[in-house]
Amino acid sequence: MKRIALLVAASLMSFAAPALAQEEAGEPAAAGEGQNELNMVVGENKTINATGVKNYSEGVKGIVDVKLTTDNTKFVVAGRKPGTTTLLLINKDDSTTTWVINVFSRSPDAVRRELSQLLGEMPGVRVRRVGSRFFIEGGVASEGDVKRIEKIAALYPGQVESLVVAGGGGAVGDRKVNIRLDFFFIRYDKTSGYAVGVDWPSRIGGPDVVQSEFRYDFLAGTTTTAEASVVNQPLPALDVASRRGWAKVLKQSTVITVNGTKATWESGGEQNFPIASGLAANIKEITFGTKVDVLPRLDEQTGELEVQVEADVSDLTPPVESTNLPGRNISKLKTLVRLKLGQSLVLSGIRTSNRRHDIRGLPILSEIPVIGVLFGSHRDSAEDVEGALFIIPTAVESVPKPAIEIVNGALSQFEEYSGDIEAVNAYNKRPQQWRKVNK
Repeated sequence: MKRIALLVAASLMSFAAPALAQEEAGEPAAAGEGQNELNMVVGENKTINATGVKNYSEGVKGIVDVKLTTDNTKFVVAGRKPGTTTLLLINKDDSTTTWVINVFSRSPDAVRRELSQLLGEMPGVRVRRVGSRFFIEGGVASEGDVKRIEKIAALYPGQVESLVVAGGGGAVGDRKVNIRLDFFFIRYDKTSGYAVGVDWPSRIGGPDVVQSEFRYDFLAGTTTTAEASVVNQPLPALDVASRRGWAKVLKQSTVITVNGTKATWESGGEQNFPIASGLAANIKEITFGTKVDVLPRLDEQTGELEVQVEADVSDLTPPVESTNLPGRNISKLKTLVRLKLGQSLVLSGIRTSNRRHDIRGLPILSEIPVIGVLFGSHRDSAEDVEGALFIIPTAVESVPKPAIEIVNGALSQFEEYSGDIEAVNAYNKRPQQWRKVNK
């Protein structure tokens, strides 16, 4: 029995020996590699600890100089030219450490600070560092801004590159945000006028005042027609009319678009009127309504928004006397503004006041106070206009309700509508409260 027990123990030890050997062989692999990063400027010297290092290898030659101190405890690394290289350290225990060395022509921190000061708070433009280089990316409103940024990048050759384009979107990380832009156009009109007095003719007498016609039949020896008339001598007219009225217009346009993407909204109509021209008749088209083109660029970090706006607002007005064609009130705007999310800004405003006074009648007599209306027609007209166009931008991060609820609500309102437009709420007309966009 003792012999059998010894044989079993020997067999177990024979199986355990290879397992122990495998664990000892796997220990160096478990140590793995360490990787560090070293940033420096051309001409700068820095040191790396060389204790326990038995050998080293430099990646790209010429970017840095690597020398060992006399006591073999430190490496002295000196930057020679801009670029990136590696330094592999082989330790005495056969483990390795890799140093990634970035050499800049100027200090990265100083370059980033200067770029921030030169670029300012420019929405849609971002500075991104990749290795030893900086990239300015995004979109701006005009070619002038593109050239300005290219000149800024040229101040740091080999270290800063410009990828900015005109009319494009913002930086890659900013394009996921939906921007809601609410435009409000308000206009107030007030008109008044009167005409009172005696409207005398502009001239009395003159040629062609008396016209006569005489016809004689020689065969019958009798007069057939004998007529004399006085023309172009109208009697004085009496003006006793006045007019007064007002009008107000409120238009709200809401556009939602992705940050850095141009959006167009157009709503209105067109009326056709026949125009006689010689023997033919043409159709004159008169358009009216609202057209808005917007291009927003948002900087999510600062909440600054740059909006390029082009708006055209027109309304039909009643036709004037002696024509059936209506007029149009037109307001056009093309601008570039910067503002914060949730901040309202008046893009344009108008305030006009027109006064006209006209007297037609007998000279001197028609100008006498009070009794002058007996010798002439006094006409007065006044027109006042005031209006404004302002914008409120907000960021839309999520849909507040499921899509099916929005559709069902719109269809329900459509079925219930019977003329009371005040009870209709096709969409949320109040801009959302400002909140910082989460990255």
